[in-house]
Amino acid sequence: MLTTDSASGSARFREAHEAATTALASQPGTTRNISADVALGATLDAYGIPSEFWPTGGGCTARYVSFAPMGDVSESAPFIVITDDASADHPVAEHNGWLATWYGPEFDGIPDRELYSSAMPLQNPTLADMAHDSASCARAIREWYDGATTQWTRNEVSLEAISGPYRCQTRPEHWDGYCAPRFPHDVMQQICADTQTAHRAGRWNAPAHFEGQTVVIVTSSGRTEVPPDKDGFYRTGAFHWPWTEYTDRATAPVTELVEAIQWTYERQPDSWTVIIADHGWRVKVIDVLPTPSPGAAPQVSDALRSTLNEASLSSCKVSAKGPGEAAAAVRAHFATARSQYDPDTATGALTEIRLPDSRP
Repeated sequence: MLTTDSASGSARFREAHEAATTALASQPGTTRNISADVALGATLDAYGIPSEFWPTGGGCTARYVSFAPMGDVSESAPFIVITDDASADHPVAEHNGWLATWYGPEFDGIPDRELYSSAMPLQNPTLADMAHDSASCARAIREWYDGATTQWTRNEVSLEAISGPYRCQTRPEHWDGYCAPRFPHDVMQQICADTQTAHRAGRWNAPAHFEGQTVVIVTSSGRTEVPPDKDGFYRTGAFHWPWTEYTDRATAPVTELVEAIQWTYERQPDSWTVIIADHGWRVKVIDVLPTPSPGAAPQVSDALRSTLNEASLSSCKVSAKGPGEAAAAVRAHFATARSQYDPDTATGALTEIRLPDSRP
């Protein structure tokens, strides 16, 4: 959520505020014709957040912030659109605040929810108010991306054609079914070595290596540099490489069954069955499907239970608004309730787990 007061005294906030003030002062005219967008663009730059002035049609404008590598526009990468209160680039005198809307990530190709949406209202704005408002909006987005307002949990991930698992941290958001992990320095060193080995074998086209404390990814189109974040972790390939939660279980029979039964049975309202591989304090989420009605579709429930038992897999029944929330609730449950079970020693299938209602 966007806030305006928690970091207003920080040196970086003051620098961003000064950038906005300078940008506003450089425009000719009065508050009746000075563009509000200029202040926001300056503060996003001050926080190191690339953005674009984004025409939305009908004379409306916004700023677009992409979290894809190099700020590229991608259908599956998450992005934020920041609009003025009326989605129009109108004078500062008519400005009432910013609206930042987070789009994505996606779950199985479908945006699972709008994760980030909040307005920052102003009353009778002056140029000073405008600078503070813009700096606060930019800071809130920077803090979200840095993980200051979102819970990181332990996980293990792998890449197709690259060995694993790699211990890491992930957040609840997933894009198109993939994770966006961050790695400690020692794990990042192993990932770099493995990408180079896979590249020499012709299985990977983006080898990585360290230059000082920065990871450099080399592709046919150039170099991408990934410095450590403020906690010392590396987000190499986040929202770009297809990182998945690791499992050594055979998941094909369950995947085939889910594909065969989807949309063909009566389901319980607002209830989701999350199919997982148990790995102690973490899970591999294999699929999420509407929970079959035990009265109207008993054959579906029986087939699913039988297949899970044969594959040593498990399921969790969750009340939630959608599949994304259901999967996030299961991951959070394992991270806390099973924190003492190490992935290297957890084996076998659990019985069906019922989680508390995760709906707001």
